[in-house]
Amino acid sequence: MADILPLRFRMLHYISTVEKTSVDQIMKALEAEYGEEKQFKKEVFMEHFLDMKANLIIEDNDVVFDDKGELLIYYSINAEGRRLLKKYLPKGWNQPSFL
Repeated sequence: MADILPLRFRMLHYISTVEKTSVDQIMKALEAEYGEEKQFKKEVFMEHFLDMKANLIIEDNDVVFDDKGELLIYYSINAEGRRLLKKYLPKGWNQPSFL
């Protein structure tokens, strides 16, 4: 794999490879790559999700309550997010099938 991507862009890349994901799921998936960084905190991931949603590159896919009664939001990439990946994803990264 090529160089490490900025966390937010790597999150977008990951979201493009799954049907939907939550904060906890994406943190688990990216822990090996980013787990040692100071920014590897749930609050930071939640902020990235909210910023990407505000910029219209991801959208809510599903909202449920977990077994603790806490709200769990799943996100999916949309057409604009796919366009950004297609335009800016460095060569050498696994290209999602839609690119």
